[in-house]
Amino acid sequence: MSKPVLPFLCFLIVAASAITAQAKDVVVTVKPLHSLVQGVMGGTAKAQLLVKGAATPHSFALRPSQVRLVQNADILFYIDETFETFLGNLIASTPSGLTTVSVVEEAQLPLLDLRDGGAWEAEDHDDHKPHAHEGEHDHQGKNMHVWLDTDNARRIIAAIARKLSAVYPENKEIYDENARRLISRLDQLDIEITQKLVPAKDKPFIVLHDAYPYFEEKYDLNNVGSITLEPGMPASMGHLRDIRQKIGDLGAVCIFREPQFNDRLVRTAAEGSIARTGTLDPLGAGLQEGPDLYVELMQNLANDFIQCLVK
Repeated sequence: MSKPVLPFLCFLIVAASAITAQAKDVVVTVKPLHSLVQGVMGGTAKAQLLVKGAATPHSFALRPSQVRLVQNADILFYIDETFETFLGNLIASTPSGLTTVSVVEEAQLPLLDLRDGGAWEAEDHDDHKPHAHEGEHDHQGKNMHVWLDTDNARRIIAAIARKLSAVYPENKEIYDENARRLISRLDQLDIEITQKLVPAKDKPFIVLHDAYPYFEEKYDLNNVGSITLEPGMPASMGHLRDIRQKIGDLGAVCIFREPQFNDRLVRTAAEGSIARTGTLDPLGAGLQEGPDLYVELMQNLANDFIQCLVK
């Protein structure tokens, strides 16, 4: 008797979502955060994404139509103003009816320091621990790729449900239920990735820029340096010589590029070494936006690490 009831209950939940949906003006900056927001919203409405496709917040500029989209929205979700610098003065100049949500602030996420571009000594990795920001709001010098830790993602999901419920209280039960389901999905994802990455532990690697410390800390990976501090900026020859020296000294297995940026620096750094080159994508450039993107993004990162480090 119980088996036929479950699909029927699921149908009631979906139907309720369609009937009570009121949210129409939810805007989100980047793909991974948009995925979590859409996962919490479910069928109540479609959240609008600003940084689409393979675009990167490092070089993104808002079009006039997107400025109007934000100004006419009910709620804007973003990581932090030090990350989405393209928001500029837009938040301060928007109408008072707009609810702006920095998930770093709202979820009170512990933050990691932003490491300089270059080769990192072993002791730096040991000292590179999260620090709660203790109420201060100046996040300069902090790494904002916070979504790449599933623990942070769980806290972000709870914050999203809380803020959406404040703006659209009629949908609170739907948001809370969707948040519970999404967090449960992340629990399973975390187990899968932890098991998958066991063979990659202690394998030294180099990245294009320091986008992965939260993923590294979570899954105990051994990043020994980055080619550049700002991925759109060139690196000096002296800097590249240091990186090549580090690749040789530590026996770096892989150097990772990113699909959003030209791979010239990665190819130059790899010249003369036996290190393989791989690709890591922290934003989901090639993934379809939507509620499934976050899980796919994390799975892809784990697979890409394994493919290059354990070959």
